[in-house]
Amino acid sequence: MPDISDRKRVPSPWGDLEFTPVEDAGRAPSLERGDGRPQRRADGRPRASRAAQFMPFAALTGYYDLVREQERIVEPRHELTEEEADELSRTIMQVRRGDLVRITYYDRGGYKTRAGVVNAIEPERRRLRLGTNTIPFDDIWKLLRA
Repeated sequence: MPDISDRKRVPSPWGDLEFTPVEDAGRAPSLERGDGRPQRRADGRPRASRAAQFMPFAALTGYYDLVREQERIVEPRHELTEEEADELSRTIMQVRRGDLVRITYYDRGGYKTRAGVVNAIEPERRRLRLGTNTIPFDDIWKLLRA
């Protein structure tokens, strides 16, 4: 084992680093010493923790989501004709809780199509619940019962 006097201190922007000479410089490095303890770097940390410094760092959390949101092209809303509105109204009146439906609706600047089981219809609030999504009647473009 190296003597304490063999240690060398080097100033750095991260504080003083202490280097200890390696005993067997000719031998290939291993992850463990002969006594089963993990091999340590010159600064005293285990070698396995060294990889943590190369992990990606997101300095601006949510920035890339905001950029993608800005790049999205807003689709114009389709206005229903009188016939389409009547047909949609009849279909909504026929749909019951537990029915399998395919719905196309307007959501945040574009149309989405989902298929699923109707959890609830709330005519007093003018909305339909499909799974975890709550869809207002005014946003529905097409509704097909399976």
